[in-house]
Amino acid sequence: MTARTTSRISSLDGLRGIAMVIFLLFHVGVPGLGGAWTGLSLFFVMSAYLITLLLLRERDRFGRMDVVAFYRRRARRLLPALFVLLAVVGTWGLLFADDLARRGLRGDMLASLGFVMNWRLVGEADQYFSTFGQPSVLRHLWTLSVEEQFYLCLPLLLVVLFLLPPRLAIPLLAAGAVASAWWTAQIGLGDASAVAHSYYGTDTRAQSLLGGMIAAFVHHAWRSGPPSALRRAGPALAWVGVVACGAFVVLVEPMDPFMFGQGGLLLQAFVVGLLLLLLAHGIAGSAGRFLGWAPFAYLGVRSYGIYLYHWPITLWLDQAFPGTPLWVAVPVVLGLSVLIAAASYRWLEEPVIRGGLRALVPARRRPRLVAVAAPVLVVALAVQVGNVGASASEMDGRAVDVPALSDDDPAYKPKDRPTRVALYGDSVAQNLVTYFPTANHPDLLVGSVAVPGCDLVDLTPAWNRELGGAPTAECRDSRTNLGERLRDLDADTVVLVTGSLLSIPHHVEGDDGPVWWLQDAPYRAAVESALDGLLAQADESGVSTQIATIPCRIDGREGHAEALRAYLEAHPEVAEATSDPTVVNTWIREWAQSRDVAVLDLYDALGCSEGFRPVIKGVTLYADQLHFSDAGAAMVWTWLAPRVRAQAAGSPAR
Repeated sequence: MTARTTSRISSLDGLRGIAMVIFLLFHVGVPGLGGAWTGLSLFFVMSAYLITLLLLRERDRFGRMDVVAFYRRRARRLLPALFVLLAVVGTWGLLFADDLARRGLRGDMLASLGFVMNWRLVGEADQYFSTFGQPSVLRHLWTLSVEEQFYLCLPLLLVVLFLLPPRLAIPLLAAGAVASAWWTAQIGLGDASAVAHSYYGTDTRAQSLLGGMIAAFVHHAWRSGPPSALRRAGPALAWVGVVACGAFVVLVEPMDPFMFGQGGLLLQAFVVGLLLLLLAHGIAGSAGRFLGWAPFAYLGVRSYGIYLYHWPITLWLDQAFPGTPLWVAVPVVLGLSVLIAAASYRWLEEPVIRGGLRALVPARRRPRLVAVAAPVLVVALAVQVGNVGASASEMDGRAVDVPALSDDDPAYKPKDRPTRVALYGDSVAQNLVTYFPTANHPDLLVGSVAVPGCDLVDLTPAWNRELGGAPTAECRDSRTNLGERLRDLDADTVVLVTGSLLSIPHHVEGDDGPVWWLQDAPYRAAVESALDGLLAQADESGVSTQIATIPCRIDGREGHAEALRAYLEAHPEVAEATSDPTVVNTWIREWAQSRDVAVLDLYDALGCSEGFRPVIKGVTLYADQLHFSDAGAAMVWTWLAPRVRAQAAGSPAR
């Protein structure tokens, strides 16, 4: 039996559609789909398979590959809908996003436009499954970046393979896939940077793409059809493949060591590649008919639009209506995504695929001008989105009009002599520096010695691996070179802003050793020892030390991060300790009292003893589950600024 020659194969479309819907449900927060992310590998394998097969057939028919035409086809298929999405997201940023989101959105838009979003996320050590903060509405475009980088290299790779004896192509591609799997294992999951690289890296995902190329070369070699033994076993093998893909979805955990360190991604590429061959040659039997069911195929044909829009819709729904129950969120997100995707395919994608830009602007004599103008306008929009208030290191006279956090505090009066303040901690400390209202407190010169994501103790949190691992090298360095950094800032005082990670249990050694919980005395001793080390460095630098208590937070079980929510639901005592950190705050107060260190009791100032309050005096305090909003940070500074200044003046270095 020869391969089908129709332009589309409904079972392949259906497989794509099912995978896309499962991924959407995972993002919305449907439980039991912890391995839905493995569907990304299915997309990588399928894309590489179909595109490589197309080029192989083109060479057979015409004796060569038309590389320019190949890139033109890819641009027609992907760019119009991408430009529209970026325009929609950019407009949202201008009209509705806060300054913190807009700063990041500019870089995200440009990185997405340049198809390097995955490497931007690697550089930021972004944790896909850990959503303490508000993730980017364009984070999902990292997969498109990986595919576009592959498309850029594919013609050159094929040219090299065509120069070699045909029998070497598949072994060389297999060697490359194995090398990618080996390299992924070497990168590992040891810390946040490694986790981000393993998940987002083009080099780590190459094993899936090369697996798809291998499937294409195997298909191409079966000119007279697949082997007779495979035709007979095809229906059974196809169901094995379908069940295996489902098993990956329900059994694999986020950032599962098996997938990244023991060849799991490579194994999945083999399973998917075999399933694609069976479906493409029409020998999958009832499994092919099941996957080719018209509604599944319909979704698969429109999966690109669903992919583009489902993630922003999910985030916007969560922001507008926090805590929306799943029975409402699922039909809303799925319905809107499919509706927008259908409209995009009908009136944008399909016309351009068939007729180019002239299909959209037939009256225009020069559609190429539209092709040039579209990315230019997106770049201009991205620049405008990022045109917001500067960060603390750039601010000159920034003022924010908010009510005072405490009615008992008199109006702030600047002193003649400036006070240089350094904040040490994680992203919360950095957030307070970023949104420090300079004009409100012009005599305070506030700088950051914080490292986002940095734990106070040099231990690995004992939670799900995908939520983060051991402290990074930058984090460790921040503990040992604090004194040097304080001297560089010429700081008068340093404020230690400890984070919610302290309420998470930690492994004693490595990431598999015994666990210390809050009630374990050695863990408290480790926390105090870490604080003592920071205090000693500040003393040696002639800088006074202050320490802030940890504010209460929204219960993490109410958040939209599936991995974090699942962990906290399984450990309710940890959820309570992180949302209401009374235990760790007791440690902080008693440690500070015994060392004569000033305490800035943010927990008390925010009224946390009476419960978490997201809004105070009409000001929304938080931009997400963890960080203060622009106005919220300014309100906190109305309370912090006079106390930090007073303690710095009244507590000379010891």
